[in-house]
Amino acid sequence: MAAGETLLETDTEATLISVLQHAFAEISPSRCDALIASGDLAHLPIQEVYRRFYNIVSEHFSGPLLCLPGNHDVLQAMQDAELPMQSIVWSDWQLLALDSHEDDKPKSLVTEADRQAAQQALIHTSARHVLLATHHPLVDVQCPWLDKDRLIGPLELMNWLHAVSEQRLRGAVFGHVHQDIADAVGPWPVYGVPSTCFQFQPRSHRFALDTAAPGYQWLELQDDGKIKRTVRRIS
Repeated sequence: MAAGETLLETDTEATLISVLQHAFAEISPSRCDALIASGDLAHLPIQEVYRRFYNIVSEHFSGPLLCLPGNHDVLQAMQDAELPMQSIVWSDWQLLALDSHEDDKPKSLVTEADRQAAQQALIHTSARHVLLATHHPLVDVQCPWLDKDRLIGPLELMNWLHAVSEQRLRGAVFGHVHQDIADAVGPWPVYGVPSTCFQFQPRSHRFALDTAAPGYQWLELQDDGKIKRTVRRIS
């Protein structure tokens, strides 16, 4: 939000700072290879707010950052704020960014241009394993008010990415749902991450907040292509 403003009675700047402090008290920033900010980075999607978000993160972590646009975000404002939005590549793993958002609309949208961008990112890397990162969920989370906006045809999408990457796709992570999700699309594990602010109530039929604390997840991307995941919450 804008400086000094709250959202649903939550100081989202304070909770973001608490999450970052908690995470990097547990593991030194020097031992973390990258950070994924999985979308809905601003409820007030203007350049100033994105700059504040980027500055806060940068105060705690100076490594590679992948920012994904969510349905509350405005792509042009994110670009104007110069947020890093490109896939991250190492010799063994690639964090593949896929834009699933449309400005000011909750429903997912993966355009042909989005698919082409993902394809080009895969073509130009020699990493042995690929982790897909997107905002919208690839699976139903048993919340009808959220499930209506999930990615359409997730298995087709994953199969296509697996083929384009020459059989190197290993899984996917997403945001949007404000809760801990561990599921699968075909043979691929997919993980939804808790929010750094308020949480949505699991299995709710309409919008409802949960009492769970803000959280985050650690992803250990292993040499054999497997993904070890741990969810943490602040006290």
